[in-house]
Amino acid sequence: MENALHPGDYWDNRSDDRKRWEIVINLFLKPVTTALLQHLHLQTPRRILDVGTGTGEPGLYIAQLYPDAQVTGTDISPRMLEIAMGKAKENGLSNFEVVCCDAADMPFDDRIFDAVVCRNGVMFFKNITAGLKEINRVLKPGGRLAVSAWGLLEHNLWINIVLDAIASVTRRKLYNQHVPGMFHCMQPGEMADWFETAEFQSVEEEVLTGIVQFNSVDDHWQYVTRVSADVVNALKDIPLPVQEIVRSEVAGRVGRHVIDGKLYFEWSLRVTSGVRA
Repeated sequence: MENALHPGDYWDNRSDDRKRWEIVINLFLKPVTTALLQHLHLQTPRRILDVGTGTGEPGLYIAQLYPDAQVTGTDISPRMLEIAMGKAKENGLSNFEVVCCDAADMPFDDRIFDAVVCRNGVMFFKNITAGLKEINRVLKPGGRLAVSAWGLLEHNLWINIVLDAIASVTRRKLYNQHVPGMFHCMQPGEMADWFETAEFQSVEEEVLTGIVQFNSVDDHWQYVTRVSADVVNALKDIPLPVQEIVRSEVAGRVGRHVIDGKLYFEWSLRVTSGVRA
């Protein structure tokens, strides 16, 4: 994950929380991975790149799905990559490797990957055009790139409720979509424009929606405050007593999403893909 505001050590500090919640994360994003693979049109790939792999997904899943392909995962967090390699070894995946680097400066030769995927990482690139152009460079002609990024904030109430509660309690605007962050690329057509700027062809965009479940109000709070980068950033300078007020405010707002003690929220995300000329 590349972020203009936060270097690799920031993501290192987030790695243990992401590992702790990875079952929920992977279940949450499983349909996203499916859509990304559909956009890649893979047949018999030899080399696949997963940019911003974090603790290993979707690269590890792809390595299992295509055992004859070499899958490389990149990230700027050494700790996350360490976790990813640990999982690869646990699952006996000898066709998965990791490289610590920035998306805009990757140590690979030109035109060596058959396909590139980036699941919910592109919105953290410090320079999206530079990152996409670098990906274009390492793709073989005819190779495909597929990325996913969160859709409109108001269509993702699972996190919007929390960000809005923080703003309400602190009486200050905390979210700026114009800097790298979870919803930096949320506007329809925006990512497609970046793809075209980076000289990708046959650009396609698909809106995905789904339902995310949390087992309790407390689970929802723990997830968004430990895994969701924008909430983590918004709360980091807020005193604990004020955070508890925010938590109480959020608990009051999520009531209509509770069914038999569990919370259900609709989410919205956008997949964009293109072909290297």
